[in-house]
Amino acid sequence: MNKKIVVVSLIALALCSIIGQVANATFVRISGTPGSSGEDDFYGMATDGQDVFYVASGIKLVKFTGATNARAGMLALTGLTSSYNGAITAYGGNVFVADWNSPTNIVKVAASTLTAVGTVLALQSGEQYAYAMVSDGSTNLYVTCNTGKIVKVKMSDLTRVSVLTLADGELYALAIDAKHLYVATDDGSNTGKQLTRVVLSTFLEDSAITFEYGETDSYTVLTDSTASACTYAYVGMDVSPGIIVKVSCSPFQRVSSMILHSANDVEDMTFDASHTYIYAVSESSPFAIVQVKVSDLSTVTTLVGDAAETYAYYIRRVGDNSLFVGTTDSPGVSVKFSIDAPTPAPNTTTAALLSVGATESKIVVAALVALMSVVLVMA
Repeated sequence: MNKKIVVVSLIALALCSIIGQVANATFVRISGTPGSSGEDDFYGMATDGQDVFYVASGIKLVKFTGATNARAGMLALTGLTSSYNGAITAYGGNVFVADWNSPTNIVKVAASTLTAVGTVLALQSGEQYAYAMVSDGSTNLYVTCNTGKIVKVKMSDLTRVSVLTLADGELYALAIDAKHLYVATDDGSNTGKQLTRVVLSTFLEDSAITFEYGETDSYTVLTDSTASACTYAYVGMDVSPGIIVKVSCSPFQRVSSMILHSANDVEDMTFDASHTYIYAVSESSPFAIVQVKVSDLSTVTTLVGDAAETYAYYIRRVGDNSLFVGTTDSPGVSVKFSIDAPTPAPNTTTAALLSVGATESKIVVAALVALMSVVLVMA
């Protein structure tokens, strides 16, 4: 066989492989499913790894299946008085929800049947207006309040254990690893503490970080590990344009930041399964989700919701392949995205092949140059 034919065939096969790998790394919208009448304003959000649970106005817990994004039921949360918060988490077959009340109330719900478990826990005076909730994956819940308090609650029987008061302003969001809580805070200034670390074993404040000027309003925090000590934490800032700050967990210090030029006001974030990308939801109408490459904190792509879908404040990954957000429409809409679905039939124009993203385009171009050089050498 002619050497040129062999080489050209190899080039074609290699390019198909390269372009195919690039195309498979997609981030696409799958579906949007509205709740029933009266299930408005999906503010709080949690997942048990299979299904998605939203807290809707009217103090309702609405369930959607992760596989199909179909509405799967609703429970009126008796004993709670307001749903304007993100204080919800799921663990051990249960969903835990705290309300925006003074003092805060917490309920426990069986995820499979949407039935209340036990009695409502009422916290103590001053432990009010819950912002966020996280589980340690074994024993306790931690709930932040707008009064600078973190309340520790035993999950098994929903009993209050203790409270820690921080002098760091309002406590907006929580993340956790095997040793620490990471608390996104804000004292209303450009010079106040933005991330505080609490030791789990002692339930005492360890240290806090003040970010650079303009990096304020810490609204969400994400750790790259929960089962072991994390390497990095990432903090999303509710500023315009949005900012994500990278923090080293050991030593505990600010490392770098990126500006999200395509979106304002980072409200929540999640990782993909491999921790290759962060997906940040932005406060806009319609909502926007920014895909950020973790390795260099660069924007890969930005997807915007449909025109009729307004604000979304929380984002969760379900399984390895899906992302969900809930909108604050009437009724709220559960929107599902795939983060590795196959692309439609490819557009084979040069412009289309090179539109997959800056890094991926460089890979394709480099492969073309290298393989064409081989053709010229063997000609």
